[in-house]
Amino acid sequence: MTIETIEVEQEPEKMDFFSRLRKSIADRFNDPSSQRQVMWALGSILMAMIIATVMMVIAGYDALLAWIALIRGMIVRWDRTLLEATPLVFTGLSVGLAFKCGLFNIGPEGQLYVGSMVAALTGYLVALPIGIHPIACIAVAAGAGFLWGLLPGILKAYRGAHEVVTTMMMSYIAINLTSWLVRGPFKEPNQMVDQTPDLLTSAWLPTIYREATVGILVALFIVFLVDVFINKTVIGFEMRAVGLNMDAAEYSGINAKRNMALALGIAGALAGIGGAVEMQGNLHRFEANWSKGYGWDGITVAVLGNNSPWGILLGALLFGALRTGGREMQRYGFAPEEIIAVVQGLVVLFIAAPRIIEYVSKTFTEEGQRVKVDRREAAPFLLGASIALAGTVFGIAGVTLIANMIFLWVILLGGIVGVYSFMKFLVRDQAATNALLIEGLIWLGVAAAMFSGSMLVVGVFGVLGFMSIVGALVLRGMIRERAGTQGGGDL
Repeated sequence: MTIETIEVEQEPEKMDFFSRLRKSIADRFNDPSSQRQVMWALGSILMAMIIATVMMVIAGYDALLAWIALIRGMIVRWDRTLLEATPLVFTGLSVGLAFKCGLFNIGPEGQLYVGSMVAALTGYLVALPIGIHPIACIAVAAGAGFLWGLLPGILKAYRGAHEVVTTMMMSYIAINLTSWLVRGPFKEPNQMVDQTPDLLTSAWLPTIYREATVGILVALFIVFLVDVFINKTVIGFEMRAVGLNMDAAEYSGINAKRNMALALGIAGALAGIGGAVEMQGNLHRFEANWSKGYGWDGITVAVLGNNSPWGILLGALLFGALRTGGREMQRYGFAPEEIIAVVQGLVVLFIAAPRIIEYVSKTFTEEGQRVKVDRREAAPFLLGASIALAGTVFGIAGVTLIANMIFLWVILLGGIVGVYSFMKFLVRDQAATNALLIEGLIWLGVAAAMFSGSMLVVGVFGVLGFMSIVGALVLRGMIRERAGTQGGGDL
């Protein structure tokens, strides 16, 4: 057989592989359940930001400039975003993997501390070559986290102790134990701060750009491994089977108790690796109470990512961006950084109440199907929905330019009318144009009432009002014309 023949025979295999890969990705995006999950997540984030905007406005902060500062910080300081997201990936994976087995691991914070302490001790007490030292630190951290998670797993599997209680208690034990160690036997001499000596440079993870380190690449690799483990291995299948129905899994011959204990052990190992990466790539020493709640936020990240490894990665990047942007908001004095914690909490709240998001998702899906059938017919409704939503967002954000409480309530009323108009456009209700017209009149009324005051206020609300009124009148004509042509259409 010639070389040319071999190359010709191998080419179709390569094409088949890439074809299967593209088909797999396309199937995932076209899967209705995946689309619904993405819609729930995006809808939850949007609703959380809208409520946070209203809270900032009521508290007297400049919401529009605050969100601008947040977005600017997310983009300009992308390296900081990656740094903040890295530990969230590991703690999110820790929670998500346990969820797959039907367990609620609420202890990644403690597992993170145990892994970071063991990695720090290995990093400065043991001298190893540059290429081996980082791997050794990660390995011992994974082992420590595994053992710390395995104990609650054994208690759950063989004694029936609830994992929420045991993992939470183990977290407090880990936090206080590591704090005692760093205040006592492992404290750096002649230091006021409770910390260990610096890790040897041979244990450090290299920097990619500014604050971003190789730790994010380690996180990506672990995400890939966890995805393969859950979906492509026998143990992963058994864990998912136990999580779906433990009795059925045991009836089919799966050792449910072993898988439960193992799941919490592996979950602990993932969080422990996150602690090691943070020590090696960012802090380079262990400090008492160093975590900014990465373990607790990992629960939120897992919920946002629907316990999917790649979804968790995206959720961690989002929360990392929010943390970075929130710091910029506070730095310029537009809003306190704590508003980001409010957004995170609201995201979880809305994800936990999926009926609201499901209604919005169903509406968007139906409109998407209509768009596929006739784009020209759908254009006026989509344009109207965009105008209504834009007017609502900028109107509510622009309320910070006004100090009068009466106008505050008027603008909030305009925002409510705008949301109503937005939803009516999505369901193709003729009342949508009437609501958009009323919204425009409200914005023009605010501009007229403030005419003798700030010209910036007059300009912002005047443009919003003019855009809404003209849009409503034009769209009403277009909708009626198309309805008359098609014998009524959907109206």
